[in-house]
Amino acid sequence: MQVEQARASLAQARATYEQLIAGATSEEIERAEAQLVQAQAQFQQTQGSITSEDVAAARAQLTEAQARLQVLEAGTEQTDIDTARASLARARTNLQAQRDALAASKVQAQSQMEQAANVLRSRQTEYSNIYWDNREIERQNGGGFDSLAQSLRDREEEALRVVENAEADLDQARVAYEQAQQAEITGIQIAEAEVVQAQASLDALLEPADPDDIAAARAQVAQAQANLTRLVGQERAGSLAAASAAIASAQANLDQLTAAPRDVDLAGALAQIRQAEVTLEQTEIDVLKATLRAPIAGTLAEINLKIAEAPDATLPDMVLADLSSFDVDVTVDEIDVAQLAIGQPVQLTLDALPELPLEGEVEMISPLSSELSA
Repeated sequence: MQVEQARASLAQARATYEQLIAGATSEEIERAEAQLVQAQAQFQQTQGSITSEDVAAARAQLTEAQARLQVLEAGTEQTDIDTARASLARARTNLQAQRDALAASKVQAQSQMEQAANVLRSRQTEYSNIYWDNREIERQNGGGFDSLAQSLRDREEEALRVVENAEADLDQARVAYEQAQQAEITGIQIAEAEVVQAQASLDALLEPADPDDIAAARAQVAQAQANLTRLVGQERAGSLAAASAAIASAQANLDQLTAAPRDVDLAGALAQIRQAEVTLEQTEIDVLKATLRAPIAGTLAEINLKIAEAPDATLPDMVLADLSSFDVDVTVDEIDVAQLAIGQPVQLTLDALPELPLEGEVEMISPLSSELSA
């Protein structure tokens, strides 16, 4: 595990050095440029989100709120009351004058309409007399309108035109009368509203200031002051500072990506590589020192060491066996021993495994015989 970690550290150090040599990729530079543009846009938005008109409007709101609070707290002055009473008197005088003038205009329009109606009736009567006189003459002559004398025809046509003109004059007079009626209604309503407003203004001045109104005015002053502070105070300055810092950070990042690697950075990266190589070499040495190696290849057949216990001096710590081949000592009858030779192939069978013959060869023949008990 330690060797793998050392190798990973070395690979990381080499990758860092190669990255310094290769420089930033086009994608990284494009991302850095986009971040710089975004930071600049955010700064412009923060800087331009509040105009001088906004600040001027906020100052005006604060001044208005302070003036209203001052009026409520100071109470009403006598000059204001006198002015309000004079305004009420003027409004009442104007109302009466409007009533008189508009009523007179309506009466005059009504009179002119009646005169036009009388004229129309008179002209209609004249036309009717002329019309029926001409019809009687036609009956006597036994002819139509063309049988009349030209003067009679002209007289009838002129009388008809006079009637039509009188009808038009009556229509015009009727419209003028209706307009005079509506003007009277509208004018009186406006004048009455001015009286009501003047009376309400005077009543408001005569009444003492309501504590709730004073509290509301103070709240409006506080709100206007807070709004002005927000526009020109520390909060705006902090937002601009943060946006400016974001631009500086984005610019520094872009400069770092587009600049050539510094000698000190390359030297540091090479030093890290060397340090990682030394660490890997030392780790491999430590692993080798901590590894127990057998003098021969084989299979660990027995371990006599136990954790937290002293080793047994009468037993080997470990038993290593070569399971690829076996040395078997066998006895041969004196009659058959003369037939044996070094390198001669043999086949062994075991009583426990009669179906598994073992192939081998003679490696050594003892020069001495041994006696076996019967």
